[in-house]
Amino acid sequence: MIKSITGWRVFFILLIILHHVGLDQLDMMSLGVCFFFMSSGFLLALKYPFKELDGKSYRSFVWKRALRIYPLHWFTLALWLVAAALLGTLVIEPLTLALNATLLHPWSLTYPVYYSYVKVSWFLGALLFCYLCYPLLAHWYLPLRLRHKLVILAVLALVAIIILAGTDDYSRTALYVFPPMRIIDFLIGMSLPHICEALKRLPVIGKGENGTDAELVAVAVLSLAVMAHGLYPGLKPWSDTVIWWIPQALLIMVCYLYHRREGFIGKVMAARPLQWIGSVCFELFMLQGIAALIYNYTLAPALGHLGLDRLGIDPYDLLPWMIIPLGIALAWVVNRLFTRPVNHLLRKS
Repeated sequence: MIKSITGWRVFFILLIILHHVGLDQLDMMSLGVCFFFMSSGFLLALKYPFKELDGKSYRSFVWKRALRIYPLHWFTLALWLVAAALLGTLVIEPLTLALNATLLHPWSLTYPVYYSYVKVSWFLGALLFCYLCYPLLAHWYLPLRLRHKLVILAVLALVAIIILAGTDDYSRTALYVFPPMRIIDFLIGMSLPHICEALKRLPVIGKGENGTDAELVAVAVLSLAVMAHGLYPGLKPWSDTVIWWIPQALLIMVCYLYHRREGFIGKVMAARPLQWIGSVCFELFMLQGIAALIYNYTLAPALGHLGLDRLGIDPYDLLPWMIIPLGIALAWVVNRLFTRPVNHLLRKS
């Protein structure tokens, strides 16, 4: 386990949550989403090379990945349906609900479908597609020479750039959640271990006593991409994916090359609090909407009754500051009382 990557994942999850509650002035949610797909491909390539591919190993891999996705998704979907029913806002559309429950909805390219019910679940549908493709990609793609991989990535990048050029907001959002587009991020991540091994043969890369300088360079490149994203509207067609590929790839490679030799930034990302949150980050991501409902319909009114509004503070305005601690607490409870027991039971069966 590369702890600094876990820490960055937590950082980007918190960034996504703050975006959803309106506290992301730089609009960097897509930055975090891109990191998750790339880091997933990277970590899988390190752990599961799939040199020998057969039906049994494929089924075992897919089953383990499905166990991480579907139970929590169905649990979150059930909570959302109950909450919507209690609030009187529940509208059941059988086909849309079926697509959401099976995680096929990001394939629809239709806004009311891919953002239906649990809106963040489109991510799971796209990630599941990457998982389904991974054994085949690992078996046929990972053994290729590095120059062949780079050519394939360059062609895919060019195709993505051309497809995204001139897209309007509606089309760009549909492509943002479309699984075949997200698998490019995933494939870039799968290629990074090979690139890192090639870089290790250079006289300078990865040879420092610690990763401080490399981490500062990676963060600086990422910061430049963030500034370009905010300052140049002409980049908008590619701001969901393309502009983040090189900065995120650099960040992941630095984490890998300086594993156990982290600099200051890496040590912060590897700190125990972030690692603890990382153990429940999947639940935190999925339950962010439920946490917002709990705050808005229970805690905020209670704070109002206690007289917070008399101090000139609207308790509902505190949601961006309260959703993180509330979401972490809710994620921990669900992880301990639902995710772990269910996964244990299903693995035994």
